[in-house]
Amino acid sequence: PPSAPLPCPCALHASAPSSEFPPQRTADRRAMSGERVKAQAQAATSEVKAGKKETNGSGPDNCCIRPGRVAQVTDQFLRDIPKTDLHLHLDGSLRLETLIELAKEQGVKLPADTPEGLRQKVFKDTYRDLPEYLAGFQYTCAVMRVGGALERIAYELACDCFGEGTRYIEVRFAPQLHIDPSCKKDSKGKSGGGAGKEGAAAAAWEGQQVDRPDARLSDCISAIYYVDKGLRRASEEWNRGEAVASGEEPQYRYGIICCAMRMVIGQLSPYYCSLCALHKYEPMRKLVAYASRSLAAAAVHARDNLKLPVVGIDIAGAEKGFPAEWHMDAFNFAKKNFMDKTVHAGEGYGPQSIFQAITDLHATRIGHGFHLFSWDLAKAQSSRFETDEEAKKFTEGLIEFISDKRTTMEVCLTSNLQTMPELKGDVKNHVFREMVDRQLSVSLCTDNRLVSNTTIPKEYRLAVDNFRLTLKQIRDIAVSGFKRSFFPGPYKEKRAYVRANIDLFDAMVKKHFYRSSANLFGRDNATTDMRVLSG
Repeated sequence: PPSAPLPCPCALHASAPSSEFPPQRTADRRAMSGERVKAQAQAATSEVKAGKKETNGSGPDNCCIRPGRVAQVTDQFLRDIPKTDLHLHLDGSLRLETLIELAKEQGVKLPADTPEGLRQKVFKDTYRDLPEYLAGFQYTCAVMRVGGALERIAYELACDCFGEGTRYIEVRFAPQLHIDPSCKKDSKGKSGGGAGKEGAAAAAWEGQQVDRPDARLSDCISAIYYVDKGLRRASEEWNRGEAVASGEEPQYRYGIICCAMRMVIGQLSPYYCSLCALHKYEPMRKLVAYASRSLAAAAVHARDNLKLPVVGIDIAGAEKGFPAEWHMDAFNFAKKNFMDKTVHAGEGYGPQSIFQAITDLHATRIGHGFHLFSWDLAKAQSSRFETDEEAKKFTEGLIEFISDKRTTMEVCLTSNLQTMPELKGDVKNHVFREMVDRQLSVSLCTDNRLVSNTTIPKEYRLAVDNFRLTLKQIRDIAVSGFKRSFFPGPYKEKRAYVRANIDLFDAMVKKHFYRSSANLFGRDNATTDMRVLSG
């Protein structure tokens, strides 16, 4: 326990009138008010005054478990609690020093050769518009077509996340952006990266020595293999730590999500260039469908035959003009093979994009989902709604369906702040507040650590400071990430992992806000009762 008093987690700003706090929903009031909860809080306060329980010495009546209070938490607390990052792009999350080194090794020209120069010219804190935000990906993807580079980037990313207390990550990337089908084969007829049973991935799993990290990647399987190799090395290293090895803390785990692209143009990668050249008379939608279906097949093969932890598929890219229905064949294939699905939707288009994601593509998580509540966009972007009331009814029905089915919103506050002019530079304008108030399943994510210059602790700090979250809300957000993850293991194993991380969260509450090792209400072997820490 810290030797100096810490801020009370439920301390109020003294001058803040009660009207500033958002009203609770009826279900919340039934659960959180009433004589029972009041009696529990009073009993805990009496224990403190009687000397039976110590607190951090701050807050009203020296009690930090009073109900209806907004959490005041330290940066260290936000680092110590177990967290997830379910929306984490590999090609947007490199270390700047690594990008510079790889660019020199591979002969890729960058706008600057120092981290400071790249921060000033490319990877900024704020961006003029979405094209400027996306400009950096041309440089990151250019150095990610070699197996060793993918492995290093994945390894460093996992180490950075684990070092910030993020226990579970799902790293997503688009393998087809990183492969070159035209790369030459070696003297044995095997391509440098490997394909299917004749490539580095399958051969490595069969114990053959054909792993060539310096070779250009020729197919999706080889790209997935090297990403897994880096992530696996990092997790194994971190899991050798004393606290994890002893079973005192849960392991650091990961999964891989494969992204298909909503559009196919030759400039994106050598793979797409070859595809467009071979089928130059085919319409865009057919090329997209073919590439997406091919990726889904590779993802299932990597999971089932090579035992790589591919846990889901996704589609990324511009929503407007590139509808989700183009990917129906791929996602139906994934569904029939029990592969989980998340979809970027509601970021650059209205509620219809989210509707397509959950109906056409069977998505159980939504990347961003910012425009979920935008009934005005639903009306403006569709001819099916003649009146405002019809658009509102559709949007409300969509919200209720997503709420009831616990479709999780992968919220990326900093990224949205940088790419969405409607926020007007103020994160308080984000719909995250409404998502929390309506009790949607939400998880805080980074999106792109390098491009957005953010981390998971930063995202939590941003949410806590701007949306006046209670400790219970922080806990709910953290737990949602674990519960709604596409965990690469049996269901029973996932349940045990989720439970271990919940217990660790509660232990961190005690560590940071309570000196006594007993739980809040003195019940032996019981976890911290977070109900009195809620607002």
